[in-house]
Amino acid sequence: MKLEDLLGTAYRDDMTLEEVETALAGKKDLSLATEPVVKKDVFDKTASELAKLKKELKALQETSMTDSEKLQVELDKAKSDQLKYNQELAKLRAKEVFVTAGLSEDEFNPILEAILSDDEGVTRGRAENMVKVINAQKEAVDRAVRKELLDSTPPPRAGEQVDLKARYQQEIQAAQESGDLTTMASLIRQQAMDNKL
Repeated sequence: MKLEDLLGTAYRDDMTLEEVETALAGKKDLSLATEPVVKKDVFDKTASELAKLKKELKALQETSMTDSEKLQVELDKAKSDQLKYNQELAKLRAKEVFVTAGLSEDEFNPILEAILSDDEGVTRGRAENMVKVINAQKEAVDRAVRKELLDSTPPPRAGEQVDLKARYQQEIQAAQESGDLTTMASLIRQQAMDNKL
């Protein structure tokens, strides 16, 4: 509904907000809602009556049920509970497999729902297969990293050939010049042993 329709002859194009409010204050039956509105107390009363009637209907249905119908309702409820417990047990078994494999909850939570089944054995098998895939990927990444490290590592430089006889002669001469007879005797023994090898 347009403002000019609401105000009628009092409407002008250059009206301010205060003028519009003043013009609307004079209108007694002004409803801007397009759908009928129910008062809260009426709604609450109707809602409580509806809830009461639903309870009475359920009680009436239960009293008019035969024993076999009551038994069927209980069996359906038991099957539903059993299904729920089987799913929870399967979920716990899958978590057990993942935790045993060394995965954290953050790592396996995204795939947990995808492998769940009503059957505990099926879920466990799926979890074990998923762990095998994850471990194979880890091993492949480890091998690739090791290969890359080995390929990027330069080979060691070949060492220079050391003339042991000359080295021993220099060390023996230095020990003799410094007057260290113990070191000199030790070097002579080491030289003699190296020559035997």
